[in-house]
Amino acid sequence: MSQNSNTVSLDLDGMTCAACAARIERVISKNESIESVSVNFPLKKAVIKSDKDFNVDKVIEKISAIGYSAKVTDNKVPEKENYSKTFLIPFSSLAFSVGVSQAFNANNSFLAYLLGFTVIFLFGRRFHISAVRKISHFEFNMDTLVSLGSLSSVAVSLLPSSNSDMFLDAGAYIISFVLFGKAVEDISIQNSIDVSEAIKNSKPQYAKLLSNGKIMVKKVSDLNGGDFIGVSPGEIIPIDGIITAGSSSTNEDFLTGESKPINKKTGDGVLAGSINLDGYIEVEVKDGGVSTYDFIEQLILEAQSSTPSIQKTLDRITQFFVPGILLLSMSTFLYRYLLEGTDLMRSLEIAISVLVIACPCALGLATPITLYKASTLGYRDGFLFKNFDKLQNVKKINKIIFDKTGTLTSGIFSIKKIDTENTKLSENEILSYVASLEIRSNHPIAKSLLLESERRNLSFFSSENVKEDIGSGIHGSVNGLDVSIVGKNEIENVLEVKIDNQQAYIHLEEDLTVDQDLITEIKKYYEILILSGDSSEKVSLLAKELSIKNALGSQAPEDKLAHVKAIQETEGVIFIGDGVNDSPSLQQADVAITTSISSQIAQASSDIVIHEGGIEKILNIRDLAVTSSRRVRQNLFLAFVYNSLMIPIAVAGSISPKLGALAMAMSSISVVLNSSRKLTN
Repeated sequence: MSQNSNTVSLDLDGMTCAACAARIERVISKNESIESVSVNFPLKKAVIKSDKDFNVDKVIEKISAIGYSAKVTDNKVPEKENYSKTFLIPFSSLAFSVGVSQAFNANNSFLAYLLGFTVIFLFGRRFHISAVRKISHFEFNMDTLVSLGSLSSVAVSLLPSSNSDMFLDAGAYIISFVLFGKAVEDISIQNSIDVSEAIKNSKPQYAKLLSNGKIMVKKVSDLNGGDFIGVSPGEIIPIDGIITAGSSSTNEDFLTGESKPINKKTGDGVLAGSINLDGYIEVEVKDGGVSTYDFIEQLILEAQSSTPSIQKTLDRITQFFVPGILLLSMSTFLYRYLLEGTDLMRSLEIAISVLVIACPCALGLATPITLYKASTLGYRDGFLFKNFDKLQNVKKINKIIFDKTGTLTSGIFSIKKIDTENTKLSENEILSYVASLEIRSNHPIAKSLLLESERRNLSFFSSENVKEDIGSGIHGSVNGLDVSIVGKNEIENVLEVKIDNQQAYIHLEEDLTVDQDLITEIKKYYEILILSGDSSEKVSLLAKELSIKNALGSQAPEDKLAHVKAIQETEGVIFIGDGVNDSPSLQQADVAITTSISSQIAQASSDIVIHEGGIEKILNIRDLAVTSSRRVRQNLFLAFVYNSLMIPIAVAGSISPKLGALAMAMSSISVVLNSSRKLTN
């Protein structure tokens, strides 16, 4: 799997809403050396991609300059949040808020103001700090409204009026209800954060380093390319590498979805995260200390930290929404007090209610939590998407292009039959001679014949004077006999085998990774086209077998790219390929999909990587796109309906600041809870 060496992840602190994330993102993106940046509010992370080296310390300084803090992610597994601690401050704040009115009723103004000031200035300090930082840069967010609403309540309570003290407890309740909403948000987000942590928890932290005949325990993070480690049976292989001694079998189900044990011998590669089943092996660490764990983790983080176009639109709306509410609140006060002649305290109460009830925090939460949940669900289901917008395109596009080999077919050939009519040799004897010759070849058919020989536990003979004619065949001397293998019928995959004067024919068939039922199901949503570098005759036969009308063979990479561009003149297209020759088309397509066995270049060019299973996952990917899109629309409906209904009620003076704060908190909680529900059709 491909690696991205120019990606840096930062942990952020001080963000209180999606507008904060948008602000940090804008500031970081001004750095010319940065290719792209995405700041995720629920995760409190920034993922920065750079096309060249950049000074991360300067980026952190810029973040600090606008009132937030940042540090490079240390990849340590975070401790599980303690729910009792999460709710400690909100509960304390609410208890103090109740105590404010009780103290006033007991004519103890000192205690009332002590409790109220504790809630507003101590428990609510983060809202005031955030608001000041924003205003200093002529920006506004939900904290601006919460801060102004609560501080206005304090200011009014200090006015010499018989009922001004009622505003102090209103200000305290504003802070308390918002804190409760934030606590529920944090817990819901924490409950969603499980796949990345599961990977980190199962990731080995230490390895047995072999050095000068000694074994030393060393942190995996400290290993370098060229180091040698020992892995005992039953242990998880901690890092990608090549076996230099020993043999075993491994279980790669966690990484690739392949549940069957895979035999490994000296010279074979092993993946971090796979389980060494039955033999002690020594492994040389790959250059750069590569870990498939890290790649999967990085893909998940990129998906979770991407900013969908709809979220960017909402962030822009929020920038204008908050100043609009400030203006509306001021206008409401002036209209009530100056034009209608409403009592000063009543006019102030209505204006504060407008401030508090209109907080757009529900809008900021509509997309991020759903995005996070979708990325973790996709991983569990066997695929990783790099960008939420690309995932959404899967349900919008209705045309899909398949490469043939490695996607619709496995590239592995099985023996349909061996024709022994013109020879006295048995099938197994013929296959032994063939395999003894083909072991010198790297052709896919040669590898398939060797695989079948190993399955039958056949013995190999010594071979000499072996010569391979590219595109034609292979010949040489095997066990003292002249042996030649020539492709007799390329379309039907028939090999002519001559062993001295004896002749045999091996009929092959390429294994399909799909069946007619799957193609029929895919056709319900997509028009299918096959573009392949294989001969037109082979591609036509496959298309006929799968009932696919549009299929073109003998396609060079530039031909495939031209077809993709031609389709894009009128509509979008999904391209599914696996090889280096598919990379230009994958890069050009509106959505590019590959599998975990695809080339590294193909994976780097793709938007979605299927790491468990095969092409059938397209249907699962589409289902997730549909359900996550529906969930975002539901959240937006809840957020917009809330603001559409509650702002006019506040302007009409039909709700108090205290109840406005409660309603605002409940709107955020409803969006969070809706996002946290299981994503199902």
